[in-house]
Amino acid sequence: MDRYILVGLIAFMISVASGCNMLTPVPSATSFPASSTFSYARPDDVGLSCCKVESLAGRVHKWVKQGKIVGAEVIVIKNDKIVLHDALGWSDREGRIPLERNSIYRIRSMTKPFIGTAVLILAEEGRLSLDDTVARYIQSFDNERSGGITIHQLLTHTAGYVQGVYPSDYWNAPTLREAVDKIGRMGPHHPPGESFRYSDLSTATLGALVAEITGDPVERFLESRIFVPLGMSDTHTFFAPNVVWAARMNSTYKRGWFGWKRYWDNTKKQAAPFFRASGGIYTTVFDYARFLSVWMDYGKYDGGRILSRSSILEALKETSTANYGCHWSIYNDSTSTKELCSFGHGGSDGTIAIAYPKLDMLFLYFTQSRGTGTLNEFSAAVREIFKP
Repeated sequence: MDRYILVGLIAFMISVASGCNMLTPVPSATSFPASSTFSYARPDDVGLSCCKVESLAGRVHKWVKQGKIVGAEVIVIKNDKIVLHDALGWSDREGRIPLERNSIYRIRSMTKPFIGTAVLILAEEGRLSLDDTVARYIQSFDNERSGGITIHQLLTHTAGYVQGVYPSDYWNAPTLREAVDKIGRMGPHHPPGESFRYSDLSTATLGALVAEITGDPVERFLESRIFVPLGMSDTHTFFAPNVVWAARMNSTYKRGWFGWKRYWDNTKKQAAPFFRASGGIYTTVFDYARFLSVWMDYGKYDGGRILSRSSILEALKETSTANYGCHWSIYNDSTSTKELCSFGHGGSDGTIAIAYPKLDMLFLYFTQSRGTGTLNEFSAAVREIFKP
C-alpha cells in the first residue's frame, strides 16, 4: 500500500476512535487562503453528528484504498464553518507527489454555472432578454436551422444540440467567437425547444454572446463581475506551464487497459487556443464553495449582490425532466417557489459541488480521476448520510 494512503487511513481510524478530533484540520498556508470567508469548526459545534461526517470521510478514504480514484480533496461546510477538509492520494501518481489541500483543479463543466450567471447578470441589467433569439446578436445564427434558438433554450440545454458532435474544425478555431460561428452555421441536431439535451455547444454559444454584448472577452467579464467581487483569487481561465500557480495544478487521469493513465499534467498547454466557456476554468474547493455560498444566500455577498433573489429562484427551477435549471443541476427540488432547491454541478475530470440550502451545507468532492462513477456515489452518500 502507498505510504501516504496508509498514513491517511491510520489518521481516519484514529478519528473514529477519538470522536471529532481528527475532523477539524489545522489551517495552514497551503490549506486555508487568507481571503476565504469560511473558518474551521468541529461538527458538533454546528449541530452535526461527528459520526455522520466521519462516515462521509470514510467513503472517500475507501475509494482511494480501492484504487477507484487517484486522489481527492473533500470539504464539508455547515453555516460557513468547515467541519471536514481532507486531501488524500496522489496529485502526481508517477512522481509520487501527494495531493494537497487547496490544490487547483480543472473543473470542466463546473464552468457552466459561471457562464449562466454572467447571462443572468446581463438580463437583469436589461442588456438582453432570455426570450431573445441568439441570431439577434450573433449573425451566424441568422439562418433557417439556427434562427429560432433562444437564449433561454441555451441556458436550459433545450436548443437541440447534442453532446460530443462538434462542427468541422471546431477545435482549430483561433477564437471562441469563430468556434461559435461554426456552431451557428451548422445548426442544432434536433428542433429547438423539443427536449433537454445536454451540450457544450450551448454554453460555448452563451460565452460568445456575453462577449458580443459587453464588447469584452467573456473571461474578462467573469473576472470583473464574479471572481474579483467574490474574492475568488485562485480562479483562472487560462493555463500555460509558466503561470505562477502551475505547481499547484493536479495531474489528470483516466483508466486504461493497464490501470490509471495520466493524460494531462502541468507541463502541457491547455488543449484549445481559446477559453472554453463550457469547461475552461481552473479553481480550488474554497473558491468554488464561495461561489456556491453566494447563490445559496440568494445572490448576496459581503458588500454587494451578484443577482437578485428572484433571478436566483427562477434559475434554480427545474425546466426539464432532466433535473436541470438554468445551467445548474437540480438535486432535489423545493416544494415552495419561495425556497431554494438543492443545486450544484459536476465536471468530467472528476469534480462535483452540491449546495443544500435547507441544511445550510456545502459538499465539494474534487478529484482528477475521470470517469470513475464516484461523483454519483458521493452525491448518493450525501443524501444517504445527511438526508437533506
